Amino acid sequence: MELLKVENLAIEEISKVKRIVVDEINFTVNRGETVGIVGESGSGKTVTAMSILRLLSDDLKISTGKIFFQGEDISKYSEKDMEKLLGNDLSVVFQNPISSLNPLMKVGKQIGEVIEKHRGIKGNELKNMVYEILKDVGFPDYEDVYIKYPHELSGGQGQRIGIAMAIANSPKLIIADEPTTALDKNVQEQILLLLKNIQKKYNSAIIFISHDLGVIRRITDRAVVMYFGQIVEIGKTEEIFNNPKHPYTKGLLDSLPENFRRGERIKVMKGTIPSIDDKIEGCYFSPRCSHKLPICKCERIKLETLGNRIIRCINPLKEGQHEEK
Repeated sequence: MELLKVENLAIEEISKVKRIVVDEINFTVNRGETVGIVGESGSGKTVTAMSILRLLSDDLKISTGKIFFQGEDISKYSEKDMEKLLGNDLSVVFQNPISSLNPLMKVGKQIGEVIEKHRGIKGNELKNMVYEILKDVGFPDYEDVYIKYPHELSGGQGQRIGIAMAIANSPKLIIADEPTTALDKNVQEQILLLLKNIQKKYNSAIIFISHDLGVIRRITDRAVVMYFGQIVEIGKTEEIFNNPKHPYTKGLLDSLPENFRRGERIKVMKGTIPSIDDKIEGCYFSPRCSHKLPICKCERIKLETLGNRIIRCINPLKEGQHEEK
């Protein structure tokens, strides 16, 4: 059942010169599903996610499009209406949640504030609810953690508190913005497992943003691949990994370190993501693409459905075909 639908979304920069930074964004998230948004730095992943939360910086605004959440277009919501939604049915886990906490307030009190604001629960009932949430995110010593200040937490503990804040009111959708990037591998695995367990218990959908394809493969059901502010491919995660259709997706996958034996030189996709000031007439990936056709350099390519895949390419890869380096 569809929970979120982003329709023809475009975001423009308005500080100096008006220019589109994210364009033609169309995707859905179903209830209880995990959808990954993946791409290189500068691809527009976080901007797209923050637009759903209406947390764009002052120099950005939604120029066109609609964002339907539980059937309502929240892109038209007032600031007051969004305040009622955020932290309740819709929540976020940031890459560095400790930086968003009040350094002068104990973490248990801060989790409690989220519950009290939206549900009006107070006193011992509120405290016991926070204890249960702390246990859910992996703190057997929940009473000790409750009275800690943010600076007393390790990186992994801080991320667990960030998740606790996000699930405090049993949200329908959690947006996780690179929540494991700053963590070591062992802690990263613990947080990924925790998110999956939380999802099962609370039946929340998750949008998981990452540049790490390995993480996307482990945690998501479907993947949205972005390049330079546009979606280039959408499909079931395993199908994309086993049979990518867009040359950019294939290039990303071919560059994964786990695809190479020890001592073998890692392949790197040629070129770099364009600058926002670059003038590219046709497909944004065409300067880096070895499969481009003459038309790719002069015409914008639309998203099209190809079987059970959505792709922005007029010369998609066939099964087993490689993007040339």
